[in-house]
This record gives sequence, C-alpha cells and structure tokens, in this order.
Amino acid sequence: NIKIVDFGFSNQFYFGRKLDTFCGSPPYAAPELFLGKEYNGPEVDVWSLGVVLYALVTGTLPFDGSNLKKLRDRVLKCKYKIPFYMSLDCENVIKKFLILNPSKRPSLRKIMKDKWINFGYEGDELKPYVESDFDFNDEKKIERLTEMGYERDEISDSLMNRKYDDLMANYLLMDNAEVNISHTLLITSTLLIIFCRMTSVVRCRVRFSH
Repeated sequence: NIKIVDFGFSNQFYFGRKLDTFCGSPPYAAPELFLGKEYNGPEVDVWSLGVVLYALVTGTLPFDGSNLKKLRDRVLKCKYKIPFYMSLDCENVIKKFLILNPSKRPSLRKIMKDKWINFGYEGDELKPYVESDFDFNDEKKIERLTEMGYERDEISDSLMNRKYDDLMANYLLMDNAEVNISHTLLITSTLLIIFCRMTSVVRCRVRFSH
C-alpha cells in the first residue's frame, strides 16, 4: 500500500462540491486546471496518476515544455509519445488515465480492474484499500496527549469528530511509536558509527600531513 504525504498545498474534497484551486506541480496538472475551470477532485487525481504512471514506466514526463505556456499547450492537446518498448496493455491503461474530457475518465475503482494493473496479482482482482478502524478510546494514548499539553475536551472533540488535525495525527502516530523508536535508534547508531569512522580518518589525515 502506498501512502501519499506532503500536503503542504492541497485541498479538501467533498462529494458533490467542485474545487477551483490550482494545486500540484504543472507537469502533473489536468487540462481543466490550466483552463481555470471548477473541477472534481477525483477526476483531476486520475489524470495526475496517469502522469505518474507514465513517468514510472518511461522515466520521463508525458508533457513538458521550456516554459509554462508551452507546457499548457501540450497538456491541452493531450499529445504525448508512446515509447516503442511500452506494451500495448500498458499503453491502453495510460490512455484511460489521460483523457481530455474529465467526465469520460474512468474512476480509479474501474481502472483497478484493468488487466495490466492486475498482472502478477494472485488474488481475484485489486480492490481499493480500506483502512482498518482505529480505537479512539485508548486511555494510555489520551493520557499521553494530556501530558503533551492537550485538554481532554479538545482530545475528545478531535477524535470523535475525526478532525484529522494535529491532535488526531499525534494520537494515530502513537500506534507505531515503539516501532518508529526502534528504527530511529538503529538509524542513529548507524550514523554515529559512520561519523566516528569518518572522524578517525580525518584525524589520521591531519596527523599524517603534520
């Protein structure tokens, strides 16, 4: 499962409500964003994922340009090259992502049924990942949040209403805290060993030069 991070500039989507913010890097942006139109979040995401898939397969972006105007023109024409080494099945699934008319782009649920997407998968077919339910009544975690300076009322409000704010994030991060700590200690100790070795080498060189 892939978890997408870095939402420094993003938008919250609600079904039935269109968006109008230009989010994301221009090479990955859907045509409707360049046209300044209101758009549906999932349809724009399908296009962007098509660009990502193309980049993963070919090592290049389908749409580029020396400036934003040239990039915009190429995106609005939806013209890109298919490398000779790309399989027909892969080409077909990329074409499902990169469709100019957003209303004609299939949903991710439909794309997940594509045979190229399911190639090598041993199950019936890929299905959207459903995150398991969390226990939001763990008293130990709530106590730790109060030690961090949060009030019990705001803790209850954040968790019960699924606000996905900094408070809820801290609560959820505690699930893997012990694993993360062990990994952090391992990485830190490894870096210290490397640093000590590098320091000893530098000292040897300094002594040798003298």
